[in-house]
Amino acid sequence: MVPDKTQLGVSTMNIFFHGTIAAGFNAIKGKLEKDMAGPMGQWITEYRLADLGNNEVMCAMNCTDMEALGAFMSDPAEMQWDKDNGAVYKAYMMSEMTE
Repeated sequence: MVPDKTQLGVSTMNIFFHGTIAAGFNAIKGKLEKDMAGPMGQWITEYRLADLGNNEVMCAMNCTDMEALGAFMSDPAEMQWDKDNGAVYKAYMMSEMTE
């Protein structure tokens, strides 16, 4: 049996996004699924996307190539998608809190 990677201490996440998307949760969910099927799936090893209601979303990811993520996010086509779909968010880098 494969262990549940969502258990505390098993899953590693180092990127966090929080914001709103005027086009709604299904728009960002579909885009993320499409992106993960392409090159992004090579450097995002896992993610959790949450619908907070009222077009508010958050996403935690594990990224193994920060340069690739930066290039992806600054690509003109990605920035246009955000604009066209009313995506406004902030991205944060995270690290595990230890004792």
